[in-house]
Amino acid sequence: MPTGDLYDYRLVHSMRYLKSPLFPVFRRLGATSFLWYNHILHAVDFEGQTKDQEYWAIRNGATLWDVGVERPVEIDGPGGFALMDLLTPRDMRKCAIGQCKYTLICDENGCVVNDPVVLRLGENRFWLCPSDSDVHLWAKGVAVGAGLRATVKLADVYPVQVQGPKSPDILLALVGDRIKTLRYYWWMEAEFPGRIPVIITRTGWTGEVGYEVFCLDNTRVEEMVTLILARGKPLGLIPAGPNHARRIEAGILNNQSDMDLTTNLYELGLEWQIEPKQRFIGKEALERIRRDGIKRRLVGFEVDGEPAQHEFEGPWVVYKDGTSVGRASAFVYSPTLKKNIGLAMIKIEYTAPGQRIEVQRLPGEPRHKAAVVTLPFIDPKKEIPKRRLDASTRS
Repeated sequence: MPTGDLYDYRLVHSMRYLKSPLFPVFRRLGATSFLWYNHILHAVDFEGQTKDQEYWAIRNGATLWDVGVERPVEIDGPGGFALMDLLTPRDMRKCAIGQCKYTLICDENGCVVNDPVVLRLGENRFWLCPSDSDVHLWAKGVAVGAGLRATVKLADVYPVQVQGPKSPDILLALVGDRIKTLRYYWWMEAEFPGRIPVIITRTGWTGEVGYEVFCLDNTRVEEMVTLILARGKPLGLIPAGPNHARRIEAGILNNQSDMDLTTNLYELGLEWQIEPKQRFIGKEALERIRRDGIKRRLVGFEVDGEPAQHEFEGPWVVYKDGTSVGRASAFVYSPTLKKNIGLAMIKIEYTAPGQRIEVQRLPGEPRHKAAVVTLPFIDPKKEIPKRRLDASTRS
């Protein structure tokens, strides 16, 4: 049996690993490592670049990501609104056409099926930009089980993200002054030069000002990317993959890592998603959880010492006084805080800020002393991504 790091191995080529129209474009831009996410290959590392370089590009300039893995799930039909409202604890009446919402989708136990950003495109038409799970199959099943006249399909659309403080200037050069009026968590239709049709949302996975751009003509995705790079490179834009250090600083969660079908909204501190309404899947379970309380909760932790040599997502074991009390799902070095940080789901009695814990990657490896802290690590009021871009517009 080969010896070596249990996290050092190769995946074989397979038809199961789908390639979006963005795949060859980002491969030519230097993408070398890929993650399998929503059945699609997702560019995460680029030749000649470090995660530290990409981090500072996000903080000081801009980065361009292939997020074709967020291929939207489209809900439509006469029962489209009823289906969308049934899927989530959020009151979708409060989501106007043109608006986006971060939306938890729960199962009958009040646990997380997915956490998409939802775009309301019409009275009954929605796009769900999903994290990693087959949420379209769940939505189809709910529609059929509830007898709703709604269609659920995967849209043939594959977005990119432009993230960082220079991203407004890049989009300004491409679509003009209208971009200044686009509010946080809203979307707009626009055209890039050459009449390339796009939808732009003011959303992202970084805690910085940023956008997601959906090209509505797959024959022109390379032109779209070329234009973004041409406008962005003078401003410091580089192609990159998702940066876990920045998303963890911002307290942004990663489905299938920080949460899954065993995790409920109260454990995640996301009970604010539960809005008053008559019916949604998981309502009775969540009411019971609120009444009975929880036994564990997601926390942040800080670790002193040398910078972590990797961006690692769990499962590390968390100890208190030598006894296992939970698991850590993320452990990275924060260049801004100049310390290692992470996320952990631990027993409720050890979740108070200041509690001392230890985290360990593998049996026999060192245990790192850590302190529990409040989430997020940076910018708790989201003042950075909500920054006003036009003095005449509320963010």
